[in-house]
Amino acid sequence: MIRIWKQDKVLLGAILLTILWIGLFLFGSHLAPFDPNETNLGARLQDISATHLLGTDQLGRDVLSRILWGGQDSLFIAISIIAISSIIGICIGGLLSMSPWYIDELGSRCIDMVLGFPSMIVAIACIGILGPSVENIIISLCLTHWAEYAKITRNLVNLEKQAQYVVVARMSGASLWRIIRRYMIPNLRGTLLLVIIQHMGDTIITVASFSLIGIGVQPPTPEWGAILLNARDFLQTAPWLLIYPGLAIFITVVLLNYISDALQDGRHV
Repeated sequence: MIRIWKQDKVLLGAILLTILWIGLFLFGSHLAPFDPNETNLGARLQDISATHLLGTDQLGRDVLSRILWGGQDSLFIAISIIAISSIIGICIGGLLSMSPWYIDELGSRCIDMVLGFPSMIVAIACIGILGPSVENIIISLCLTHWAEYAKITRNLVNLEKQAQYVVVARMSGASLWRIIRRYMIPNLRGTLLLVIIQHMGDTIITVASFSLIGIGVQPPTPEWGAILLNARDFLQTAPWLLIYPGLAIFITVVLLNYISDALQDGRHV
């Protein structure tokens, strides 16, 4: 963080802003002024007011509360998918690159086969078979996301194995696991972190897209995509129902993508 401050204060500001922005939603259940599912038909479709800072929806529910709770759900799902798929993919990719050449080649072909299928179609098919729920969304997207991490990790480790410091470490008698722990992981974690940050924004959009077409998070859970789905019939009469959750998704993804691009361009990690 100190190095980033010296090199790029704008980037550090973006990182701090992103932490605050995401933290706002992660603690949304404690910050929301109302129960997100509390209905009040007498206050339906109200515009911005002192009581309801972002208005109310078609059932009189507080929009701000639903966005805060929805952000918590959206981020939880996205983080779960990224964490599970990256751990599985990185472990598989790393093990393959350290295995005998025939196992590495066989595993690589399997990864290429998984990557050859359209991931969205596979995920939608899995959700269709398992049924729409938070758990099934996580399972379906992990089944398609792990292969990309495995491919990237395998390629990175194969490149690192040819580096001079690895050759010297081997000649000095260092064990394979010591080389991985002491040398490879510190050199690879920055690149893998960039990939994870890039995928976070994409995953948030994917989860919201599934809800928006009706196969994602189901009502009454106030996930961002589900909020947009419920508001689609009120675009002209109550546009704020679409604008505010849409802005929440947009700002989150833009901040994550900016940090990823800035880190990649400046090589701060």
